[in-house]
Amino acid sequence: MTTVNPDAPEQPDGGSAPSETVVALWRRSATANPDAVAIRTPESSITYREALAHTDDRGRAIAAAVAEPGRPVAVDIESDVESVLSIFAVLTSGHPVILLDPFLPDDRRDHILDLSGARRLTPAAIAALPSSAAPLPVVGPDDPGVLVFTSGSTGAPKGVVHPQRAGLAQALDGRDFMGFGPADRVAALLPLSFGAGIDCLTMALFNGATLLLWDVRRRTTIGLREWLAHETATTVHCTPSLLRSWLAGLGAADEIPSVRLLSTCGEPVHHGDVAQVRATVAPQAVFCSWSGASELADLAFNFFPAGREVPTGAIPVGAPASKKHIRIVDDEGNDVPAGTAGEVVVESGYISLGYFNNPQLTAEKYTELPDGRRRFRTGDLGRFDDEGQLRLLGRRDDAVKIRGYLVEPIEVEAALRALPWTVDAVVTADREAARLTAHVAVDPAKWTPSPAEIRTALAKTLAPWMIPRDVVVLDALPRNERGKVDRAALPPPPPRAPEPVRGPTEAALMHIWCGILELDTVGRNEDFVSLGGDSLAAATMLTELRERWLVDISTADFAGTPTIAGLAELLDDAHRDRARSASGATITRLRTGTGAPLFLMAGAGTPAASLLPLAREIDGDPAVFGLQAYGLEGRGRADRSIRAAARRAIADIRSVQPEGPYRLGGYSFGGFVMLEAASILRADGQVCDPVIVLDSRFEPQLVRRVGGRMTEGTGTAGPAALPDRTGAATERTTPSRSQSLQILWTRLAMRGLVATAGLWTLPTTLQWNVFWDLGRDLIRRHRPTPYAGAVTLVKAADNPDHPDTWARLVTGELHTVTVPGDHHAMMRAPHVTATAAAVAAALENKGL
Repeated sequence: MTTVNPDAPEQPDGGSAPSETVVALWRRSATANPDAVAIRTPESSITYREALAHTDDRGRAIAAAVAEPGRPVAVDIESDVESVLSIFAVLTSGHPVILLDPFLPDDRRDHILDLSGARRLTPAAIAALPSSAAPLPVVGPDDPGVLVFTSGSTGAPKGVVHPQRAGLAQALDGRDFMGFGPADRVAALLPLSFGAGIDCLTMALFNGATLLLWDVRRRTTIGLREWLAHETATTVHCTPSLLRSWLAGLGAADEIPSVRLLSTCGEPVHHGDVAQVRATVAPQAVFCSWSGASELADLAFNFFPAGREVPTGAIPVGAPASKKHIRIVDDEGNDVPAGTAGEVVVESGYISLGYFNNPQLTAEKYTELPDGRRRFRTGDLGRFDDEGQLRLLGRRDDAVKIRGYLVEPIEVEAALRALPWTVDAVVTADREAARLTAHVAVDPAKWTPSPAEIRTALAKTLAPWMIPRDVVVLDALPRNERGKVDRAALPPPPPRAPEPVRGPTEAALMHIWCGILELDTVGRNEDFVSLGGDSLAAATMLTELRERWLVDISTADFAGTPTIAGLAELLDDAHRDRARSASGATITRLRTGTGAPLFLMAGAGTPAASLLPLAREIDGDPAVFGLQAYGLEGRGRADRSIRAAARRAIADIRSVQPEGPYRLGGYSFGGFVMLEAASILRADGQVCDPVIVLDSRFEPQLVRRVGGRMTEGTGTAGPAALPDRTGAATERTTPSRSQSLQILWTRLAMRGLVATAGLWTLPTTLQWNVFWDLGRDLIRRHRPTPYAGAVTLVKAADNPDHPDTWARLVTGELHTVTVPGDHHAMMRAPHVTATAAAVAAALENKGL
């Protein structure tokens, strides 16, 4: 291909330019493909001929305007035609270019400008510079070309100086690895100020391809698939995090047939990412994992044609890039045996020259070799596998010894990403404390797990010393302007100051808690919920206590003192008074406070303790009491109507607060109960303000009864206790005769259990399911009293009920707030924070 032919072309000014420069490669490609479109965006396009004429003209103008030889020129870069032309104009002028990202914080932009002493120019300012007739300067292969400032994700940002000759390696990578040519339409979804963005730009343009630019950060991904299809993109390039967010809303019908190659770079890529690509936009395309570093540009490529099996976990980074020799060395710099892990060292004549104005750091990381190449110590751990593929194992300074074993956080990240609910994950190590912390972004449409559930799932695939002690569940991982995880912005886990357990009872409890929560140790003063336990984990633990000590502790009692010390006292009390374990309590204090109490009713089939995460997140200082169905814990015939449940709730509430005004709320089924209770109290002359309904959902029969409007999905919220934790769709098949009989028998058995709900002590999860079925039956039969007071309705993002239906039930003022997550996820971290904020706003009567 003429675009990477080493023969040097003549400059228009008559001087001869060395062939191994960015300027020469740009000119050669533009001359070979003059009438082809070089760059296209949704707004504009330009041919190679037009682009070359512009960059030559503006290069002369910049050379005349910036008189100091070698002074960097910093350009504000967007994903548009003008920015690309400005980059090549600066390079043509003989000055090194710095790419300023528009999303950089002001302090960081000022730091870059101060450190580099650069002249800052916008593309508009470059276009407005006076023309010059002076000849273009001759640019040499070792002249500084691009100054890349690192993202700072592993330390303070540093300026990395890339020589002009580095462009040749990029051109060869584009040709030999990506297969770019004049027939390609290369879609770059990477910021051009990002190292990989400029790499993608040069690989495409130096091989005569058309560069398609879509600014994801300004346009989002709305309309992206349609634009790529319209432009018949042949290759697509982005970060793994962007890929995941973009493809999350696409399906098999969204294939882009023209795409032959899709690559990701900037972060580790995993098996699930490739599977998602194959299931959506590019089922027949080649997937490429492409890695690099600010100091190296491209490092390695790994290609997965449609038929190639993808390994589980993190994908190897692959084969070395063009003109890069990779070694794996020990601490003394000696090569290690094949398959052994060590530090990754790269030797090449086409890597960066060093760090800008930092000779000490340059000397530490770079070594000049006798043959003119340079050696760079990456600080990354890696090894070559049996297939000769390079595997990166994380940073040398990330590894930590736990219980005498060396643990690489990247391996734990791979295990986290393999969990069905994980969208994104990062694991950090604390060497001094010898522990790991995991930050996990989850998909609420599948399931929002508790930290304890995440640790339990990891225990199935990881050694005990590899399981993070702390797990923080988030909506999304914080990222910097280049799309990388911003580790400095990761929220810290809740602080722990465990007190040693006292006595045999507490020691036995600590052993049980550690097993359920997947922790090494627990202090007597540490809170079960704060350690990651949820209502199901609490029920599992209390069931084990029942089997071991033959006593019943209700979740309502446990929620009042959810520590080992408090539970030990409950156990000792229960042994002294067996009657205590059969109290069947329906109200419990979830939070102490000096403010007026808030009474919250749990959903059908869930204990009041399930409301603890919400109760603790509410701003202010309200006392919070939780209510649950009678008979859920402890024997007692369950209420047979919502009105009866409401009257029992009123009795419990008045045992705490005899007179109003009352502050009431209820989740799911509990919302209907508390709304009915408010109607009864209001008729009795009491004031209820506020009344908060948390994502209660209508059954079709109730919609018709109140004269509301039916919508698709009405009545589909599953039991909060037992959601689908895999997120997998179930294929509907016609059951056999024996299966049909089994289904019929199961339904009849459940009807019998529902009819006698509360009279028998059932296994916990079965008991919860029975009460959930009972709750749905009560909603179907409910004949509500229209409520004339003010109500705040807090809806999950997936709530299908039509607003008109609630307007029929609430005839007074109705405020509606939508919070993130689905019906279950809104009550669990991280979304419970938003739910609690909506509750707090209702209590303060503001922000509605």
